[in-house]
Amino acid sequence: MVAYGAAISLKNMIEHILESSRLSLVLPSPQIIQSAYEAMCHLQKALLKLDDTGYNKMRTKVNALDDRIKEVVWEFEDLLESHLYDQILPQLESSGGVRDHLSFSIDLQSLRQSVDCFVERVAVMEAEYEVELVNMPEEEGEPVSSRIDCHRINSDMVGSSPSQIFKQVRDHLLEFQDEHVNWLLVTGMVGVGKTTLAKKVFDDPIIQRHFEFRAWVKVGRKCEFHETLRCILAQVDPNTHHQMSDNKKLVGVLEERWKDKKCLIVLDDVWEWDTQLMDNLRKENVRILLTSRIRIEESAVQEVILLNLEDCKKLLGEKVFGEEGFPPHLDELGKKIAYKCEGLPLVVVIVAELLSKQDKTIEYWTEVATKQHNSVFVDAYNQILEVLFPSYDYLPQYLKLFFLYLGAFPPYTDIVLPRLISLLSAEGFLEPNVNQTLLDFIVERLGMLNGYYHLVLFKLPVRSWFSLRECRVHSCLQHLCKKEASKIKFLHVLQSYDDVMKDQRRLCAHSHMLFAFEQVYDSISSDCSSTIRSFLCLGPYYKYPVPIHAMNFKLLKVLDAYPVRFYHIPLEILKLVCLRYLALTCNQDLPVSISNLFNLQFLIIKPHFYIKKRGVVSYMPEQIWDMQELQYIEVNGRDLPTPNSDATLDKLCSLHGVSAKSCSREVLKRIHNLQILSIEVELEPYNDDDDSSPLTRLDCTLEELHKLESFTYHVVNPEMKYEYLVPLSMFPSSLTTLHLFGLGCPWKHMNDIGLLLPNLKDLNLYQYAFRGLEWDIESRRFLNLKTLVIEDTDLVRLRAQHGSLPRLDLLSIRHCYKLQQLDWMCDPSIDTTHTIELVECNPLLVASAKQLSPESMFTVYWYSSFWDEKSKQRLLTG
Repeated sequence: MVAYGAAISLKNMIEHILESSRLSLVLPSPQIIQSAYEAMCHLQKALLKLDDTGYNKMRTKVNALDDRIKEVVWEFEDLLESHLYDQILPQLESSGGVRDHLSFSIDLQSLRQSVDCFVERVAVMEAEYEVELVNMPEEEGEPVSSRIDCHRINSDMVGSSPSQIFKQVRDHLLEFQDEHVNWLLVTGMVGVGKTTLAKKVFDDPIIQRHFEFRAWVKVGRKCEFHETLRCILAQVDPNTHHQMSDNKKLVGVLEERWKDKKCLIVLDDVWEWDTQLMDNLRKENVRILLTSRIRIEESAVQEVILLNLEDCKKLLGEKVFGEEGFPPHLDELGKKIAYKCEGLPLVVVIVAELLSKQDKTIEYWTEVATKQHNSVFVDAYNQILEVLFPSYDYLPQYLKLFFLYLGAFPPYTDIVLPRLISLLSAEGFLEPNVNQTLLDFIVERLGMLNGYYHLVLFKLPVRSWFSLRECRVHSCLQHLCKKEASKIKFLHVLQSYDDVMKDQRRLCAHSHMLFAFEQVYDSISSDCSSTIRSFLCLGPYYKYPVPIHAMNFKLLKVLDAYPVRFYHIPLEILKLVCLRYLALTCNQDLPVSISNLFNLQFLIIKPHFYIKKRGVVSYMPEQIWDMQELQYIEVNGRDLPTPNSDATLDKLCSLHGVSAKSCSREVLKRIHNLQILSIEVELEPYNDDDDSSPLTRLDCTLEELHKLESFTYHVVNPEMKYEYLVPLSMFPSSLTTLHLFGLGCPWKHMNDIGLLLPNLKDLNLYQYAFRGLEWDIESRRFLNLKTLVIEDTDLVRLRAQHGSLPRLDLLSIRHCYKLQQLDWMCDPSIDTTHTIELVECNPLLVASAKQLSPESMFTVYWYSSFWDEKSKQRLLTG
């Protein structure tokens, strides 16, 4: 389960050593560790063979062997990294900083023996693994009597959305016309109510009248053609099924029995597509309803979604108190408990059972509603672990650690996607496909976990104000992730001062106050400080320092302590030469010794508060140019200095939080591979005579950056006394995303930008980025733009001429109180539906936009907090 990710991690580490210009360890004899690299490549291929086995195979022995392989790989990784650490740090400290080449006095003979021993052990275990794969036993099948017994399945459904889905499924079955595709798949998350829905359809009087034969089969992970046919025949002709052993005879009897009769077959809890079964059941008068926790086939699909909060509360109240629901004094607490169930009926039902056994006191219910790790929810999650675990256990190898890692984040909150991408990039246990960026890889994997396996709640973040932006794991699945990840020593989420943390590879905390306990500090230092690779503080911001830096994490690769304030950057952190990711909050300037972290890829330092000294420009130390692995820099309030040497940061892709001082020609030509740039400019309040544009503070254009795709320019606390002009030459034609804040430029210059940036797809204008009463978007402007966001401006009239914005999907106008008229002269030859959303805008603008709707090329959404409650119910009205 973990060995695959461990092999990738070790392989990536060895590859970095072999390619590093500063590590001369491998120069005398690179083949010493090359053999370990090749062994990991071979091991990966062997481990992937597990994915070719069926869902009906029992994986107990294979998983145990996988765990042993993982331990061997981790042990060698520790050995190799410890060799490097023990020699790199003393040399850096003695030389006062990064040197171009580091020399080593490692006993090469001893290292060779360690590598040879490791490669031999892996080869033996790999061979054993392949034998175990062949000999995996099959799961025992259930008797026919239990597989066809559906009478005890509850068909009660709560809520308008489930009722609507039920009607859609029922109507679909009744109206089936295509004899070649005579089945419907009902899919969704474990416990969401797929079987309940199917049972309600199965028992529905209209269905019973329409179908003369009905059969229910619980399939499960062991899908057997012969047994499924017997189960169907047992309900169509109970007297003959036990006499049949030949599949052809079974099919023949079935065809004879349902000849000229309509038949409904429900196949419940299907795991894999049985082509033989479906081909034999494809008859003109047979309709098949399948339920599955995975999306097993591309065809007609109905997804069962989570309950909304109102329906979730109603179900909980009925299960605990009966039809009358919650008593008044527990109503609000009931709502909070229902919220924690996150719309999953299985959790609601089990939590209700546990609550029913306890006193119905305000004190007890308050504890359940407010305490994150309350025993009621922990007990409920533990009860359903057996049901949830196969969904994880049978994931493909490349998704398992990815999924477990998501369990590190706090429950009930969305995961910030850019943060997740950066962390996973630094972790090193993922391997994107060839010609695939890590961003594409992660988004694709999240999409699979969401759409195919239903283990993650994920919707791509879009600019729409009305859209749901979510990336999270349901709390019951998070419980599975945390329990399994801790068991295999991959990741442990700290929940108490007496947690057992022996040999864990990653630690995560949601409550940073835990580090104030001496027991926690001592346990980490003694039990896992030598094995920890990642230390993640993912809870809410905590403004007082805690001692997370003095625990001797010598092999640490990821330190995300951004939510914890530091008064100064601890020296202990600057000795973590294996560190790839560093994020923390501190007002102190970066020390020169930051360059000791020569493996660092992500540097994120945010201030606790902003203090700007008059006439003083703050810079990062010049030694930042020695950190050749840097890919991402976000050091707010600090600029990149101009180096005295010819140093470059060729791997730097993202630069955030700097001022225009970081954009001199000398600096830009040394970060020529930059793809994302975010600049913040704070106008000096004491310099009232300066009427120059904030953009003219750039001493040169951004055309030095030929790979720049996203540019943000934010004028903090803008002053609107003057009309500024945009120096059009500053924008490289490669830009696809542009965010502008507070520039105060006239709208006519926006048309020039639309002409000069042919690749622009996403344009966001905030806080009077442009100003003026009218913007007339000229023809042939913004030919590839898909999203346009305008927020907080003095516009009165917006007009789009024929030929402009031909590919625009979304026009979002927010807090533009003066805007009254919207004219959009679309080209009727372009078959595109445009979405217009108006948030807190003038009612006259809403009326103007609605006049566009009859052309059927526009969908208009609007919202205003000033409207009455009845109007708020019509937020999404087209």
